[in-house]
Amino acid sequence: MSVRFVFEPRKTVTPEQFSAFPPYSIAVDGYCSGKPFSTADGLRLNINHHEDCDRIATRSSCAQSLHLVKMGLYDTFSKNGKPHATIYCNDCDQDVVWATYVLRYPEHADRPRLKLMVQLEDLLDMSAGLYPIKKRWSLLKKLLWVCEPYTTASLDGSICSMDGKTMGELVNDMHRRIWDTLRGKGKEVEPDTAFEIIAEFPNWSFIREIGAHARIGIAQKGIKAFVKLKSHVGDRYDYVIVRRSRFIRWFPLEDICARLNEADGIAPDGIDRWGGGDNVIGSPRARGSRLREDAVLSIVKEACDEVA
Repeated sequence: MSVRFVFEPRKTVTPEQFSAFPPYSIAVDGYCSGKPFSTADGLRLNINHHEDCDRIATRSSCAQSLHLVKMGLYDTFSKNGKPHATIYCNDCDQDVVWATYVLRYPEHADRPRLKLMVQLEDLLDMSAGLYPIKKRWSLLKKLLWVCEPYTTASLDGSICSMDGKTMGELVNDMHRRIWDTLRGKGKEVEPDTAFEIIAEFPNWSFIREIGAHARIGIAQKGIKAFVKLKSHVGDRYDYVIVRRSRFIRWFPLEDICARLNEADGIAPDGIDRWGGGDNVIGSPRARGSRLREDAVLSIVKEACDEVA
């Protein structure tokens, strides 16, 4: 088997650029922008669920990966009868971890526990963490333990400046935890759902995540849209802006995204820009944003007021 990984933090390529990559290339979860696609020869594959698609209808990257493997991905991505691919990633979040595990170990695709955990991660990632979970708590606790290294790095902000080598090491650690869990040797983590509402507006909030699993608490609180400052270093700000789904129409995410790009001075054809899916967007991956919290909140409020 020859499945290798390339981690290039915060890098994004266009579909045109990715189509020129070497054969047997697979981009995962936003490394290549745009909806899922494969090139005409079938040897370059974009697994994504962010831009240009319906997040509810389009499966998360890990769920796509599982079904692609089951439906014969490695019949094409193979050499000498063995899986052969180079997997490109720009992050190591929960969706990426499960997607890369499935792609790395296709022989595990039929394991019942793997299927159940991918299904749960699919629900969480599709909803940007706001899926209202009422059951499966034991399974959720196992899922949280698997991805504990990432949630720790996300909470302390180190993920925002992490290099590719460290990301790869983090993913390897989490892959070992998945394997332990599949063998019944994994652990569980009690959800730390603490968060703080810094400012409240009609129907949305500016929040600070305190616990590693704050999104669960945010969902339980009934918050359906929020702005979060992930990190702030010097004149660089990193934000995440979320609504539960596209049905939260009083929180016009597409309009908010366009206004933020304009305020940040980013051209409409810029690759490194505010963007994401129809229920979650983030500031530019590479450059971050130069907009302070008050400016972002003012832009979001203005956009929401216009549709109120």
